[in-house]
Amino acid sequence: MAGVATTVPSARLLLDERIARHRADLLAFVRRRVRRDAEEIAQETWVRVVRADPDCPDEASFRAYAYTVARRLIIDHVRSSARALPLVPLEGGMHPQPASSGDPAQMMQAGQALAVVQEELRHMKPEIAEVFRLRMTTGLSFKEIAARQGCSLNTALGRHHQATRRLARVLRAKGLGPEDPDGM
Repeated sequence: MAGVATTVPSARLLLDERIARHRADLLAFVRRRVRRDAEEIAQETWVRVVRADPDCPDEASFRAYAYTVARRLIIDHVRSSARALPLVPLEGGMHPQPASSGDPAQMMQAGQALAVVQEELRHMKPEIAEVFRLRMTTGLSFKEIAARQGCSLNTALGRHHQATRRLARVLRAKGLGPEDPDGM
């Protein structure tokens, strides 16, 4: 019995020491991938690691385990952030609809995002902004947009890609869009 009592505290002590050694690096890892909620994600990582009490024989396997937990939490966070922002129709055709939850903070954030998108579209080349507007407000296919603009299908696709990447970057910079999943 005495051997069991001393084994449990020493295993717990080893886990605490490992967490202490990796805490700052893991937090930096999470912060590089998500700006908001990084501390909470890192803390949840350590809670899950403690609950799992992984049987990792060396530091490298412990670190890999902890980072895998963190990576999965980051992915969940990015996915939930993407779902949290309602899609807001842009200029023309459709009228903005309130978020289904009726959450005032969510509706305010959607309104701010719409204002940022509309402003950024004004600063884009007209043909790029037009592809984005047509696609988002009319639901035209890229083939139809290409025909309307008198360009190839690949050009229309490229213009839409340019617009969406730029808008996503600006929205992230203003804290209104989901974190960049490519940063993982």
